[in-house]
Amino acid sequence: MNRKRQDITIVGGGMVGMAQAALLAVRHPQLQLSVLEAATEAPQVPDEHYDARVVALTQASRDLLEEAGAWGEIGLRACPYTEMRVWDAEGTGSVCFNSRDVQLPNLGHIVENGVVAAALRARLEALPNVELVSGFRLESWWRDCGHWHLQPRSGRTDMPEGLEERAEVVRTRLLIGADGARSKVRDLLRIRCQDTDYHQTALVCVVRCAKPHRHTAWQRFLKTGPLAFLPLAGLGDDNHCAVVWSADEELARELVMLDDAAFALSLEKAFESALGKVEFVGDRLSFPLRARHAESYFGPGAVLVGDAAHNIHPLAGQGVNLGLQDVRVLSDEIGRALKRGLELADPSVLARYQRRRRGDNAITLKAMSTFKSLFGAGDLHWRWLRNTGLSMVDASPMLKKRIILRAMAV
Repeated sequence: MNRKRQDITIVGGGMVGMAQAALLAVRHPQLQLSVLEAATEAPQVPDEHYDARVVALTQASRDLLEEAGAWGEIGLRACPYTEMRVWDAEGTGSVCFNSRDVQLPNLGHIVENGVVAAALRARLEALPNVELVSGFRLESWWRDCGHWHLQPRSGRTDMPEGLEERAEVVRTRLLIGADGARSKVRDLLRIRCQDTDYHQTALVCVVRCAKPHRHTAWQRFLKTGPLAFLPLAGLGDDNHCAVVWSADEELARELVMLDDAAFALSLEKAFESALGKVEFVGDRLSFPLRARHAESYFGPGAVLVGDAAHNIHPLAGQGVNLGLQDVRVLSDEIGRALKRGLELADPSVLARYQRRRRGDNAITLKAMSTFKSLFGAGDLHWRWLRNTGLSMVDASPMLKKRIILRAMAV
């Protein structure tokens, strides 16, 4: 049995895991890193249609991706948005945020998940100190002499040619779990989570609207959940938007059963035809919504980032941004450890990372749950409160500026 020694091994080849590897590899070329991913195929970016799942990248996230060397490819298909319009379906309250409020060219970028993943994958393949291992499905693990040992399943038909014969055990000084909401790394560390079931389902798709999106992100708060239209970079026009409709379970079941024409009509009605007639494009995807927060972000020789540590309601589009800030802070702490001559997995290093991230993430999770409850309340008192609040924010340039700058820093 072969043994491969690495300084840092990242389990999970999603956006956050690959960003973590790229940033560490660029900052510390002396380190040897592995990225272990279950997928057997590299992400592809189709030229002729859109990926239905998108992320709203903040300036802080863009800065990180630029430092990691991946933004060049991402920027070619990222749609900058200069304005965000939010309004309540049950009242007159509304607020408009504009990049002019903070003297910046935009508020962020809407980009397809597949575009980000493909750019990060290409970047990792070009870095000499990173090894990508696809089709890696963890069979067993153990820890001794300050190292984790990870063994893949062998003899499987879904593994890349040759890997089943090698059955390499990865030996690593630091294990980073970036393997999503159902994290195996979190399970092996026996870290518990605080879970909240929102009893909602997110439906995502791409639509073509009769009117151009004007580089504006739109969000309407319905009693049954928020509906967002997010501008996409043109494949020939500025009329395509990514839709994220977070709906209560009963409504979501009804929407899933509709044919394309009926679903498009429901979207148009729920959105008050703000962009005119809606034409459904591509596939519809759906997934249940839960909030989840790990009680600890680290264990012996291992640490969690991204969805492995926290899940959030998508109404503010901050999930990936929070994960990328985990990446930045963990990279900072690893750099600090190297300068001080500390072991990468020293508990003090991982505890500093947790102190810097867990509190901020907890505040954001609580804020999103509060927003969800506030805009889901139907009685007159709560409707008056939220409509008054939206109008007050819209009338205050100072408040709008503070909210924008806070959101862009995530």
